[in-house]
Amino acid sequence: MGRMGPTGKRTMLVAAGALVLAALAGCSASAPAHTVAAPKASPAAAAPSAPSTPALSAPAESATPTATPSPTVDAAAAECATTPAGEKHIYVSISQQHLWACFGPTLFTNAPVTTGASALTNVHYATPIGTSRITGKSQNVVLAGRDIRGPWNDPVHYWMPFDGGIGFHDAPWQKFPLGSPLYTTQGSHGCVHTPLDVVAALYNWAPIGTLVTVQA
Repeated sequence: MGRMGPTGKRTMLVAAGALVLAALAGCSASAPAHTVAAPKASPAAAAPSAPSTPALSAPAESATPTATPSPTVDAAAAECATTPAGEKHIYVSISQQHLWACFGPTLFTNAPVTTGASALTNVHYATPIGTSRITGKSQNVVLAGRDIRGPWNDPVHYWMPFDGGIGFHDAPWQKFPLGSPLYTTQGSHGCVHTPLDVVAALYNWAPIGTLVTVQA
């Protein structure tokens, strides 16, 4: 997924009875040869292998349902230590290809991710650095667009934009592991590909307005 470049635009189509032009979006696999058929009339048809409702019920805010044991524990502790009590904040590290969600000083969950394909030329796929807020939440949508490398049309189960057309979503088409250094050439159009169970948990946990900080 990615931002709007000078030669392309991104749109999001919502599967709700019929495909409807809903909003400017943009995010999907960066491989130009990749194609995905748009979902049929119902959300269930878009994702037959996954439920159309969140895969996890709303968890307790102190729980860590999908925490991934790794050397990132110290990094998570440092991030959460600076988060004010009672505040929800999601942190993404591009260099570590990892995400942490904090509720005040407590880690809610963490996971490997894939960010924008920043090494590609003639496109603007790098995930933008900075702090913003989640601006929307949708389920079973198609993220579509076109640029000089061609079109894309990718159904996702969860979509949480936080910086224009940049957001969190699952990426069932991705063939290499989340967290891999391959993101520089095979990553997203700028969005943050997140494990399905983790983005489902974040969807329930993080309301619109939740802070998101992306770091280099």
